[in-house]
Amino acid sequence: MNEFVGTQMRGWDAATFRTAAGDPTMRSTVIALTILEAAPDWQRLRHRIDRLTLFVPALRMRPLYGALGLSAPRLAVDPDFDLDVHLRRYRLAEGTGWADLLHDARRMSLTDFDHNRPLWEAALVEGLPGGQAAFMLKLHHSIADGQATVMMGLNLFEFSPEGNPEEPPPPAAPEAEDVGIRDVTYANLADNVRRGTDLAFATVRGALDFAKGTVTETRTTWGRAWDTVTSIGRFTAVPDGPMSPVMSGRGTTYRFAAFGVPFSGLRNAAKEQGYSVNDGFMAAVAAGLDAYHRRHGVVVEELRVAVPISLRGDAGDRTAQASNSVSIARFPIPIAGLTTLERLEASHDLVAQWKSEPALHMADPLAEVSWLVPVPMIAHAAQTTDVTTSNVPGPPMPMFLAGARMVAAYPLVATIGSAVNITMVTYDGTAFIGVSADDRAVGDLAELVEDLRSGFADVTGAPAGPADPYA
Repeated sequence: MNEFVGTQMRGWDAATFRTAAGDPTMRSTVIALTILEAAPDWQRLRHRIDRLTLFVPALRMRPLYGALGLSAPRLAVDPDFDLDVHLRRYRLAEGTGWADLLHDARRMSLTDFDHNRPLWEAALVEGLPGGQAAFMLKLHHSIADGQATVMMGLNLFEFSPEGNPEEPPPPAAPEAEDVGIRDVTYANLADNVRRGTDLAFATVRGALDFAKGTVTETRTTWGRAWDTVTSIGRFTAVPDGPMSPVMSGRGTTYRFAAFGVPFSGLRNAAKEQGYSVNDGFMAAVAAGLDAYHRRHGVVVEELRVAVPISLRGDAGDRTAQASNSVSIARFPIPIAGLTTLERLEASHDLVAQWKSEPALHMADPLAEVSWLVPVPMIAHAAQTTDVTTSNVPGPPMPMFLAGARMVAAYPLVATIGSAVNITMVTYDGTAFIGVSADDRAVGDLAELVEDLRSGFADVTGAPAGPADPYA
């Protein structure tokens, strides 16, 4: 087989690519917006990003498509990879500020990728107040989740303005050649036959194990099988619609907002009650959404939340795989009339319950099956989610990009069918909260952000940071 046909997208990655390409409400972009104390050295920045693409091969890989259109794309090294196609720099007009930067991030996120080139782009934005600059890295969700983005950052950013003294050299640039559609089609067919054979063997092996277990441990075997079947049912169940009567609309555009809260306040408030940072984060989000609905004259007992649950190890490991490694748990969470302690307990218990689900580690096989489901049906299922939350731990110490200190790191993630996406990244003592809100679901983003900031204040006992850091 031609070695330059690459590797076929599988499981979650393939499903994400397919749905994002098939429905504009499922646009799947992740933007890491970092604020820098000053503008970095441009040539040094270019070198750092070029180096990153050598450590993360997916950033040099383009999708390849077969003739039949019945298989997921393959990712292979782009023989025409050109860093300057993906990286640009510009300066904001004098007098502009935070709102203008978020508008640029929004336009960047809503602009689709070139599906014949590597699925990322980046921009250095100069001219922010106080001589600051911004660096925006946009990734397709099919090649990176939140933790993978942090892992990339650990190879891009440095620990001092002068750089890392004992940094390993990057690998050599991978070889690439043009391949024809016939080669790609043959490779897809070979992969599909191989997967079908593996599935057949696995099915037979599973059936034999089940038959043996039925004889030797009947109760345990059938109980385990029943638990797995019902767990898959809970994971794949499609509700009638969102639970919020306020955030019910869905469209193809969304807007961004962001703010920060002291990480120690959030961590300590949760820890004092015996809970985790993620419990505190979700409790604060629940409090904010409760306040937002009450602002609109509605008391909603529960909202449906989607929570990505990581299946990888330590996000701080530089050698860990930079790719998707998550499963999505989707469940109703109570929001109305609860104390902070009750919110912490509810968040903890629900996430723990879903982490124990047998279907949790079947994300990729279930995503493979989704290839047989029409995209509109998948989009409808996603649109029954009221809010998506994600908590991504980042580096606890100051980091530098081409000599410039990073002062903030905001995660801006597409809504991907939900009304609101709220993602938190922790960095250097601050928890940075990125909010994306569907324009049809949330017509008053400033009010939603005000209520979310109030929710974090309720949990931490201290004011949240401003919605505009330059105000």
